[in-house]
Amino acid sequence: MTLSKQLMLLISAMFLAIFSINFYTSLNNIRDYLQEESEVHAQDTATSLGLSLSPYILDQDDTILSTMVNSIFDRGYYLEIRLENIDGEELLSRTNPKRFEQVPEWFTELFPLTTSTAKSEIDAGWVVGGTVYVTTHPGLGYLKLWQQAQDSLMFAAIVLAVFVILLFCMLLLVLRPLNKINQLALSIGEGDFARIDSLPWTTEIRNVAKSMNLMSGKIEKVITNLNNRLEETGKRLHVDELTGLETKATFETEMKERFMSRQQGYLFILRIDELGKLAATLSADKVDTFIKSFVNETRAGLKDEGVAGDFLYRIVGAEFILIADCQNQASAESLCKAILKRLEALGAEYDKDSVAHIGGVAFDPQGTTAALISAATEAYEKARLIGQNSFAITEYSANTRSMDEWKQLVGDVVDNQRVEVNYGMRAYNLDDDQLVLEEAMSRVFDEQGEALPIGTFISVAETLDRIIEFDLDIVSRVLDYICTEQVSHTVAVNISFTALASNEFRGQLYPLLEADRSTTEHLTFSITAYGATRDLKAFSSFIDFAHRLGAKVMLKRFESRFIPMDNLKQFRLDYIRLARIYTENIGNDPEKRRLVEAMKELGELLNVDILAESVETDNDLEAVREIGLTAASR
Repeated sequence: MTLSKQLMLLISAMFLAIFSINFYTSLNNIRDYLQEESEVHAQDTATSLGLSLSPYILDQDDTILSTMVNSIFDRGYYLEIRLENIDGEELLSRTNPKRFEQVPEWFTELFPLTTSTAKSEIDAGWVVGGTVYVTTHPGLGYLKLWQQAQDSLMFAAIVLAVFVILLFCMLLLVLRPLNKINQLALSIGEGDFARIDSLPWTTEIRNVAKSMNLMSGKIEKVITNLNNRLEETGKRLHVDELTGLETKATFETEMKERFMSRQQGYLFILRIDELGKLAATLSADKVDTFIKSFVNETRAGLKDEGVAGDFLYRIVGAEFILIADCQNQASAESLCKAILKRLEALGAEYDKDSVAHIGGVAFDPQGTTAALISAATEAYEKARLIGQNSFAITEYSANTRSMDEWKQLVGDVVDNQRVEVNYGMRAYNLDDDQLVLEEAMSRVFDEQGEALPIGTFISVAETLDRIIEFDLDIVSRVLDYICTEQVSHTVAVNISFTALASNEFRGQLYPLLEADRSTTEHLTFSITAYGATRDLKAFSSFIDFAHRLGAKVMLKRFESRFIPMDNLKQFRLDYIRLARIYTENIGNDPEKRRLVEAMKELGELLNVDILAESVETDNDLEAVREIGLTAASR
């Protein structure tokens, strides 16, 4: 029950209690007054009538006696008028037993009126000639009392109605700020740290509003500071301090997404020749300056060729990897020449004849990162054999199927449901080792039963608009698994972002989730952080859709460079699974530990469970447990 209703009931009850007491007391006082008035009236009537009958009382047959009694009886409302002679014999009696039907019986029982009988002796000269008795009728008193009660109740009801309306308006005005405070508290719980600008005028509520504003500001400041720490630490994990280039971890993520989106381009390996010898002859500062100049000249070569997609990574020491959106081999060769020309000029400044060699390979959408690096390394070795400051681009390709074959294969797999769903990546609670979450992993097979690269399959399925059918089939299988196995933990199912953003997918998914809410509550949709950045609005909309049906949502492979932690408050996520880079060797890396601790604190503020992915060593697992993450997989 709302506070306004409670106050209305309380105040109304108090009003009714006070009114009831006053009403009853008032009616009793009026009854006593009417009782006294009745006695006085009876006595006055008896005295007056006795004086009027005095001249005629000795003649008991005189008709004037009855005439005078009747006239008095008819003018007033009396129960009885009785005339007796000196011997006590009744000479005349008039009675009126009439009752007032409009007065309810219960009222007369609640406020009883006693009849009052007055008498007056009638003088006949020097002797008493008789006695007259006058008894008032209580009905008239009851009628007046009942009318008074009705009038009091009517006016009280009017006053109460007006009072309740005024009270309601006042409570509405006074308690309206409480609704704002409630909305502010809810928004803080969801990560939106708003403030109440128009403070209420009621002192106590005004103080509460000020306290809420203060709390909201402090929590927002804490989150902002934590997010700044995350960004700074995250940059140090992903960015090489000397050159400002992204590192190997970022390169691997970029390659995964390029395979998924079937982007074209070339991968190049660049290695500085004999950097160790240069370091032996120059100071550390000059070597650092040389490496920075090497990066700047490489970027300048890209700019000279007007090549889009400047993705340059420092892998380790003297080795760099470049991903460039070259359209064909001719443009790739032209790019290598432009870069090497600038590097030769750089080498002349340091008396270094051979600065670097380049090995390149075109993207194979059906290949793997390891295969491409291997091919580029092979090309690099060829370049070294060619001569100083040379390059080579290999024709190596891991492609064994044409695109037409892939299209036919994808259609056949979807139509015949040649899919196998396995369950792994189990994350266990770090306090009691209870299973918290496991992930459904799909495997697809060709006609011979050989497993197909899932990334390529998903990419082609999206191109052919068959991904919705595929994802729905996987979700249906996972729901059957949860129901059949009576799963008590959470099962994560991966869905493509194409399906996630599709209204058609949601329309077909709705009846699957609505059919059994008890099963749906154990289902979690898993989306990569990189995928979510493709359309954050669609991602947020899907989260609301899933929550309405009782399902959960997990953001996996989370890296703050994709979505800052400060921006996560708008999504109302259930789980965040950190990318492996954050927990790899965390037991020996204080910087990573501080980063994950900050993430965990933010997760608590945003009501999001933070999970760790593929923790390899016991030392790292112990560090994650000490930090207090919800769960971890190994």
